[in-house]
Order: sequence, then structure tokens, then C-alpha cells
Amino acid sequence: MLYVDEYGFHNSFHLFRGYFEGPATGVNLSVQGGQAFGWSAWLNGGLVGSYLGNSSVGVGNMTLSFSNATINANGTNVLLIAQDNTGHDLRADAVKPRGILKATLQGASFTKWKIAGEAGGEESLLDPVRGPLSEGGLTAERLGWHLPGFDDSAWNTTAPSTGFYGAGIYFYRTVVPLDVPAELDASFAFVLNAPASQHIRVQLFVNGYQYGRFNPHVGNERKFPVPPGVLNYAGDNIIGLSVWAQSEEGARVDVQLVQEYAVESSWSSTFDSEYLRPGWTEERLVYV
Repeated sequence: MLYVDEYGFHNSFHLFRGYFEGPATGVNLSVQGGQAFGWSAWLNGGLVGSYLGNSSVGVGNMTLSFSNATINANGTNVLLIAQDNTGHDLRADAVKPRGILKATLQGASFTKWKIAGEAGGEESLLDPVRGPLSEGGLTAERLGWHLPGFDDSAWNTTAPSTGFYGAGIYFYRTVVPLDVPAELDASFAFVLNAPASQHIRVQLFVNGYQYGRFNPHVGNERKFPVPPGVLNYAGDNIIGLSVWAQSEEGARVDVQLVQEYAVESSWSSTFDSEYLRPGWTEERLVYV
């Protein structure tokens, strides 16, 4: 059974690993994830294909050839599938599952599968403040790379605007300090930009909260307002960006923080909101 709901995963990002022995020539896949969703498949680390997504279609069917892939003819092979789940439909269609509907190898058979979703599943109390809908099964999310307090000192220094080549999923972190005067009511938003020709899927995280999805080849949403409390108006803010390139062209994303307005107000922008932004703990290491 490769329906993610059967394992307590109901939203966002999922990873599937299918194992098989010996040579195979290809795979027929049918994956369901809701309108505008997408998926990519790698065999032994090399991209074999991607379903890029469509705003009106919720099932992606493809037959992928292994002719250009590296096959272990006398050993174990691993097919990795990354799926973006855009949520369940309404009314009668709410019972349609999310995940892999069919996976049939050509010339071999799968021996086992493994699946990963949000850390601890929907019932997890790992993050009772943000709740389970703020995270998915991306490795960065499971290990808490998007959370305040995670130690990224060993990471390389680069920027999403510099980007990368090749199909894959990269995660970026940065710190944005704010110092908004207490008497001002100000509004801020993140603006993401990339050419529509790039086949990418981007998630924006603000202090641990997933606060935007950017798919330029599918939709037009580029601006993501973030309210006070989620955004710390009187200190540092941890901004995370997962960038998934579905093609070998790679990805480059420009990210800006813009001020929407600022007005004098009796409301205090420096209210005590630290409890809304709990930080990273070693409990995350269990979900490697």
C-alpha cells in the first residue's frame, strides 16, 4: 500500500523508496497528489523523469525509461520518488487517496518500499504550536533545518539567486533581523521571482512556519504576506527556502522582503510573541 494517508501522512511533501534486484528497463508510475501537484523520480541517484504538474489535473501518469540510468545488474537498485501533495479535494472527491496508485517495473519486480512524511506523522506532538500542517516529509523539514536554533555553521555559503544546476532539492537558510518601532503597525511580505520557464517548486519557511509555495510554471502567486508573531518584529527571523528543480536545468530564485505599509498605531508591534516560535531540539535527530 503506497497511499500516504494509510501511514498518517496527509499533507505536503512525501518521499518513496522502491527497491528491486537486477536489471529493469523502465517503470510505469501513476501518482495522485491533487491539482497542480508534481513528482520526480531518481534511479540510483540519477534523474529518470518528472511530472511537472497542471493546475487542473490531480493524477500524473508516466512511463519512464531506464535506458540512460545506471543499473546494478547483479545488485540492489533504488527508485526514489519525491511527491508534492497539494491537499485533498472536497465533497465526494475527498476520499481519493494521495500517493502512488501504481508502480510497475519492466523486467523486474519491486521487493520492498519505504515511505517518509512529516516527522512523527499527523498525531505527533513534536511541534504542538505550529501543528502538523506546517511541515512535510522533506529531509530538511524532518530534521528541523527550518527551525530557529538549528546549527547551520557547517553549511556552505551561497544564495538561492545563485542557484544550482541539475535536478534535485536544495535547502537554504538565512537570518533577517527586524527592529520595528513599537508604535508602528507595519506589514511585510516575501516576494519570490523566477522565470516561468524554470520547472521548480519552492517552499518558503518563516521561523519554522511554511508560509508560501511558489510554482512559477503552474501558478502566478509570488507575494506571501507574513503576520507579526510568526514574523519577529524585534529581533532575528530564520528564513528557510526549499528549492526543488524538476529538470536538469536546475533552479535560481530571487527572494526579497518588502514593506507593504507602516502607520502609527496604539497597537504594539513588540508584543511578547516568542512562544509562537519554538526552536530546534535534539528530538529531530530521530527522523534521519
